[in-house]
Amino acid sequence: MVDKLSKDNRRDVRIAVSRGIWVAWKAGGPRIVSRVRDLSAGGVFVSARDPVTVGTSIEMLFSLPEGEIRVQGIVRFSADDRGFGVEFTSMGAADRARLLDLLRRLNVAVK
Repeated sequence: MVDKLSKDNRRDVRIAVSRGIWVAWKAGGPRIVSRVRDLSAGGVFVSARDPVTVGTSIEMLFSLPEGEIRVQGIVRFSADDRGFGVEFTSMGAADRARLLDLLRRLNVAVK
């Protein structure tokens, strides 16, 4: 199932990630590692060949220079053979701080 989500529905601007950021994620089955395509304070788009059903709860772990970031989320968009979009639903204060540090670093690199 593909859920149409326009950029107008997003609360945060997503930053395109050209390479180098990977996420380990689990949605009920085994843990999978995939490349991050774009990222914001509120969510992420993950490259994946197999679709993940919209509405699926997902656990994510980013391992970055800023430190590990553990996030709970829900799949809001799924595109066959391209990947899926996740809205972050829960993360600790330290994880949020590391995510914001990462976004600042990525934003500087994009400009």
